Amino acid sequence: MKKFLCTLLALATCQLSSGEARVEEVPVVVLGGGVGALTAATYLGRAGITPIVFTGPVLGGAIIQSDSVQNWPGELDISGIQLIEKMQTQALANGAILRPEAVLNVDFSKRPFVITAKEMFQKEPMKIRAQAVIIALGAVPNMLGVPGEKEYWTRGVYNCAVCDGALYKDKVIAIVGGGDSALCDANYLSNLAKKVYILVRHDKFKTVEEARKKEILSRPNVEVLFNTSIEEIKGDGEKVSRLLVQKKDGKKEELAVDALFLAIGSQPNTSLFQNQLKLDESGYIVLKKQQQTSVEGVFALGDVVDPEFKQAVTAAGDAAKAALQAQRWLVNHPLLVKKEEKSQNVPPAQTVTQLASHAQLQEEIQKKSGPLFVYFYSTHCVPCRTFSVYFQSWAKEFLGKIRFFKVDVDKVHELSQHYGISAIPTVLVLDKEGKILYTGRGLNDLADLGSHLEEMKGRESIDLSNLR
Repeated sequence: MKKFLCTLLALATCQLSSGEARVEEVPVVVLGGGVGALTAATYLGRAGITPIVFTGPVLGGAIIQSDSVQNWPGELDISGIQLIEKMQTQALANGAILRPEAVLNVDFSKRPFVITAKEMFQKEPMKIRAQAVIIALGAVPNMLGVPGEKEYWTRGVYNCAVCDGALYKDKVIAIVGGGDSALCDANYLSNLAKKVYILVRHDKFKTVEEARKKEILSRPNVEVLFNTSIEEIKGDGEKVSRLLVQKKDGKKEELAVDALFLAIGSQPNTSLFQNQLKLDESGYIVLKKQQQTSVEGVFALGDVVDPEFKQAVTAAGDAAKAALQAQRWLVNHPLLVKKEEKSQNVPPAQTVTQLASHAQLQEEIQKKSGPLFVYFYSTHCVPCRTFSVYFQSWAKEFLGKIRFFKVDVDKVHELSQHYGISAIPTVLVLDKEGKILYTGRGLNDLADLGSHLEEMKGRESIDLSNLR
């Protein structure tokens, strides 16, 4: 993690003094921050090519939503976050440069290609010219949009049966969907669960092989509920316990289940590539040879090209091929390749102090040596992982002017209770006496705090009096 932050903070730049977006030129850019992107970055780094990887604000992709991954080669059981941290460490060790900007626009009509991106707290976007591009932006699952869905996401509501189904062995499971994906999930989950319900909105399945459908539906623990829609997902606050469903005649009833799997499709993240690359009618990038797209020098992998398997391991396989193809592309176009030194990822100086107790914070307040920023987070909180990068950046920028601390709410309960922390991420700004000057909750509040700090950069003294 230290290597990641150091590289990120040193290189996630900036603007020219004129106010125009800075333009850099690099051999290859990887778009995405999940398993496929990190695999491609590792392969490129090992070939002596330093890739710039635009991860977006949340590193890890969809797999970080899974608490237990049991089908990754070499791992009996690992959380999605732990797996991504391992892959991140490996990519960095091989020279990859990870940057948190989100990609706004691409231009594949000229060479080098131009990628426009913007970080959350940057006022102006930046541009990078790349001789080759690897696209690994994944897909966004379709959601039901019903009450309880967000509350119980990853706590009983999922969209990957192969990823999370084993957590519900001998339990009662519901699948919502009426196509091939729903039957594929039923095929897998019926071998694990005590009971599997398939909830189909209409009166029949769509585009399903009859022989396969009959075999799956003949299993004693599989039951299909046609003309049934989900109105609400209910639970005890910690996990799912039942579904409120509605029949075609308007009658509503509750269905007791331990988990719900969404099999209602997903949308590939390819809107950026409209009129840039050839896409199929569903929006997936069309490939020519292996991972080569319709534009020479642009490669794609994972869920942006794969409407069927959608597995982390298949994305990693695609990524290895894409990286090797990109490497060959660069070798075969030597006039485009610039000699570069492999980046050195030097760990940063300690700028944020991890608090272990309320007493420790009180000791820091007693030093009366300037304002304090106290950041409350959890290792399981995805928005916290997004914000942590920026918090570390602020700590480096204002070293010696503001003191920065962080609190793991899962480990230091007393501090959370003392300050009445009810949501994460939260940042408290304290004056040198320990009085609360500002409380920022969630990414929107913290973006405002970031804007205020941007205005303070370069000043001799820090004025936090007008924080609200």
